[in-house]
Amino acid sequence: MNSLKKLTLLRRQMAENGIKAYIVPSSDPHLSEYLPEHWKSRAWLSGFTGSAGTLVVTLKKSALWTDSRYFLQAEKELEGSGIDLCKMGLPDTPSMESWLADRLSKNDLVAFDGRLFSHAQAKTLKSTLSDYGLRVNSDVDMMKIIWANRPSIPLGKAFEHKLVYTGKSVREKIADIRGKLKDLKANTCIISTLDDVAWTFNIRGSDVDYNPVVLSYGFITMDEAILFISPDKVSKTLKQKLFVEGVKVMKYNRIEKIIRNLNGNAIIALDESRINHRLATLIPKKATIKATIRIPTMLKAVKNAVELENIRQSMVSDGVAMCQFLFWLDKTIGKETITEITIAEKLLEYRKKQKGFVSESFNTIAGYAGNGAIVHYSATPDSAAEIKAKGFLLVDSGGQYHQGTTDITRTIHLGKPTKAEKTDYTLVLKGMVQLSMVKFPAGTRGSQLDVLARSAMWRNGINYGHGTGHGVGAFLNVHEGPQSIRPNENPVTLEPGMIQSNEPGIYRAGKYGIRIENLIACQQEMDTEFGKFYGFETLTLCPIDTKPIAVEMLTADEKDWLNDYHKMVYDRISPFLEEEQRAWLKEKTKPL
Repeated sequence: MNSLKKLTLLRRQMAENGIKAYIVPSSDPHLSEYLPEHWKSRAWLSGFTGSAGTLVVTLKKSALWTDSRYFLQAEKELEGSGIDLCKMGLPDTPSMESWLADRLSKNDLVAFDGRLFSHAQAKTLKSTLSDYGLRVNSDVDMMKIIWANRPSIPLGKAFEHKLVYTGKSVREKIADIRGKLKDLKANTCIISTLDDVAWTFNIRGSDVDYNPVVLSYGFITMDEAILFISPDKVSKTLKQKLFVEGVKVMKYNRIEKIIRNLNGNAIIALDESRINHRLATLIPKKATIKATIRIPTMLKAVKNAVELENIRQSMVSDGVAMCQFLFWLDKTIGKETITEITIAEKLLEYRKKQKGFVSESFNTIAGYAGNGAIVHYSATPDSAAEIKAKGFLLVDSGGQYHQGTTDITRTIHLGKPTKAEKTDYTLVLKGMVQLSMVKFPAGTRGSQLDVLARSAMWRNGINYGHGTGHGVGAFLNVHEGPQSIRPNENPVTLEPGMIQSNEPGIYRAGKYGIRIENLIACQQEMDTEFGKFYGFETLTLCPIDTKPIAVEMLTADEKDWLNDYHKMVYDRISPFLEEEQRAWLKEKTKPL
């Protein structure tokens, strides 16, 4: 069934229920970025497979809002669906609410499933639509009516993430959470995001592709800790280990009853942007809410010494796999048929050989030539380009290891780069290196550093639409908050132990995309009369292609940084390579 037929089915049900517009976000009850198949409603309805986007359907029109990462992809995937693309962030793009107001009449009913919106989003949406004279029902799940043969909710087993990787026991983490509650003069913490639950209770799972999490909730007070999870997911051994750590295990849906029965003494530390609307509305009015960033999220973001050392080990494993892959590519290009899908398959093959490997950390982006300009491109058997011995190949990939999570992008030129290609590539490299080298005072936010990655591009009238850096988990989600490095203001300051990506890029539609990405860890650099100063440890270990570099565009400091980085890569990775691969790496890391 194509999107046109699915939308017809939805509209029929809307008409029968007096609904004039229905909103379908890309989310699940845990507000996840990557979703179990059961919750991919927007993708199923629209055909657009990107990770971010909201579909709005009226009885006559439909539109989808997404950000600049997906403009090109969405244009392709929405073709023939009858769905208009609304490009977020552009001055002529209407808001979802104003678009609805222009197409509906006063007192018309707009509906959505409140489990799939954060409490903050839903409140704003309801308020704005009400101002336009529209009615709202946030308790409507149309998908359970129209989605035949819908994938079931996953029932994969949870497993213990051992202390040798976590560095802290469950009991210690609960104590840390209670300490933060005490600081806030609160006594209750509802944990609804899957990576926060997994981190708190030292469990992992396979309910979501690429993210080792398990469908669950957490609830912590000053004298009680509860994990809400399907009983089928927890072995007797794991349940007993959690009991020893002071944790009760209850059925997944029991969370609603526990919240509904909170008494007037409950003082809840709550992030309204990270709890779904339905759960939040169950909180009794007699309870007190203290608005704050999620406590486990803040604690999780700062990796302890054990986690950092494990992550460094995962970078060695991933670096070996990447070097073996790049060696294979060098030796094979022009001799065998290679497609973008081949690239992803080969990378996975090499990663699977590494110690502690569990899965990819996201679907590999292998974009050749013009496909590289699609920021979150995903090759299919029908779309996959054949790789030739010319032009740029962008490869963005990562692995989930028991030791840590990796995320790396390398752009390789497979022929003889043009002057324009060299200029663009070097501008991207300069941005990545400048951010790698920076020193900054304690209390600095990511938005204050973002310009370093863009300044060389800006001087040439070039920019990119995505953020420069996102947080990364420790054998958890490859996209992790609360910190970020992007132009948008984010009040969270960068702290030692936080890991983020460093990935500026340039994208020429129809021609090529260039992105270079390393993971970096914030660390203390010095303590002076002016206070503490931080910098970044570069974690990723893989050579950066030097063929497309216009060396004359680099400063002496930038050249020194790259030479030092390549020496580190060779020293750390070469002992694990075969002789021919080692000689190849020596050549790829030689000083400029």
